[in-house]
Amino acid sequence: MKRKNSFQTPLFVIIILVFAIPGSLFSQTAERVIPANAKSLVNPLKDSAQFLPEAQMIYRKNCRPCHGNSGKGDGPSAYTLDPKPADHSSDKVQNNTDGELFWLISNGHTETPMVSFRRTITEKERWKLVLYIRSLAKKS
Repeated sequence: MKRKNSFQTPLFVIIILVFAIPGSLFSQTAERVIPANAKSLVNPLKDSAQFLPEAQMIYRKNCRPCHGNSGKGDGPSAYTLDPKPADHSSDKVQNNTDGELFWLISNGHTETPMVSFRRTITEKERWKLVLYIRSLAKKS
């Protein structure tokens, strides 16, 4: 009587999962399209001066590694990333609506290393980050 290897089928399934799942979970092949309803979101936090000190702390903890202290996209991890992180002081970023910035912070951005912060930063903190990003606009 031939003895079957009881590990053969589970091992095959594990191998398939190890190679198939990461590609589907982390694939960034489609460009991120910001939904129209996100563009019209309005930041509920109006007094930016009141929230900026805390927003700066949140930014330094979560955004600084890639975007740098001044938001120029020159953080300590930036040199390893492709494409490079966005310059938050640039017109390209500043021309986004508050809702678009909030949506990108919340959901991440495909085609870039930008991750979603929906589960790690509260909604109010994400709106504070929008205020802080606005404060990084290039000065004339």
